[in-house]
Amino acid sequence: MEPAASPLSVHGRKKRTQTTQNQSVRVDSTPEKQEIKELNSSPSSLDGPKRRRLENTPTTRKSARNTSVVESALIVERTPENKEKQHLASSPASLHGSKSKNSPRVRGVKSVKIEPLPENEILTDTQSVKWRLAKFLLAWNTGILYKAYKTPSTAEEQHYIAKLDAKDGRIFTEQNFFQRAAKKTVVDKWKKSHSCSLLGIPDCVGFGVHKSHRFLVFSALGQNLQSIIDEEDGKLPEKAVFHIACRIINALEYIHENEYVHGDITAENIFVNQNETSEVYLAGYYFAFRYCPGGEHVTYREGSRSLHEGTAEFISVDIHKGAAPSRRSDLESLGYCMLKWLCGSLPWSELTNANTIMEQKKRFKTNLAEFLEQSFRQGKVPEGLRRYFEYVMNLDYEEKPDYVVVRKTLSCALTKIGIFPDDPVHI
Repeated sequence: MEPAASPLSVHGRKKRTQTTQNQSVRVDSTPEKQEIKELNSSPSSLDGPKRRRLENTPTTRKSARNTSVVESALIVERTPENKEKQHLASSPASLHGSKSKNSPRVRGVKSVKIEPLPENEILTDTQSVKWRLAKFLLAWNTGILYKAYKTPSTAEEQHYIAKLDAKDGRIFTEQNFFQRAAKKTVVDKWKKSHSCSLLGIPDCVGFGVHKSHRFLVFSALGQNLQSIIDEEDGKLPEKAVFHIACRIINALEYIHENEYVHGDITAENIFVNQNETSEVYLAGYYFAFRYCPGGEHVTYREGSRSLHEGTAEFISVDIHKGAAPSRRSDLESLGYCMLKWLCGSLPWSELTNANTIMEQKKRFKTNLAEFLEQSFRQGKVPEGLRRYFEYVMNLDYEEKPDYVVVRKTLSCALTKIGIFPDDPVHI
């Protein structure tokens, strides 16, 4: 059964109580699998003054902002003592970077070592397209990024990002999502039918298996949002937060209509391509879940999956409890993200115990107004954010969100200052 209803109500419906409390922690469900937080940037843009998760080579804040493509990634290793390690590298010989003081604490998961492949190695995908690994970018226990080119190719041709992981690792979940629900032809058809010119679903142009590695190849996505936030001292202006969130809601509507939920929405899984259109991409489908196979919604059952699976700071109460994520889980997670981007932290950001984090989220949901006021302290709570949470926190587990209503809670605030959802995103 679902959790009991809470006192808060919106649109005449009683809210379902949930339990919440967590931090930027990732918990993997199987000992042999670990997730990576993707980043996609050029090597010169990996470092910001406060960038928690990037490589060792120092760069200036301006050089990071001026680079259009970010290629980077993060893997958090779990230990029984709940100590986190961020594994980054700038060369194949150096697979371990320094540990960030802001690293999330995590639970024990057996690490799987993934050896980097030599540069200029040729990978052949399932369509017999060959990809040359042109430049090694980063390596972790379970993930490696390369700049890649189609072969034969010239240096002037478009480059891609090749993402490699253990053949039987979580990257298979991501591959399965793109095969089932995110083929370019399907995405383009949906955009046309919904009159949506911008839809932030990454373009996976190839995948396959090479020796002990599974790989995915993507068109370049732009700069990772977390790197931008770190360069901005941990916060974003309200107009940027709402603008980005409106774009993510578009992507979630597409994902949800194709029977999947994302399951792990974080700034590290969002990319901003600051070109003329300023496309915003939702990436990182390691925890994607098919919530409605064949049109039949999964039932709510606590403990049916691993507890606290995903990035604990942002996951929904349902996921904390081990229930399968549903559409409301993604929207709840996006709300926590917006709150952190606006305030710089969440009340549970520094906590290390996933159960404690869950309990704080439960209290947040049962007393939303007070919690938002405490989060903003002396500042005014944005009305759009308040309305967003009031709507999302009252969704039933199997209920289909009204995405028009969800977008309007945020877009109304944007139109008041002359910004429309399809306008270029300025941060």
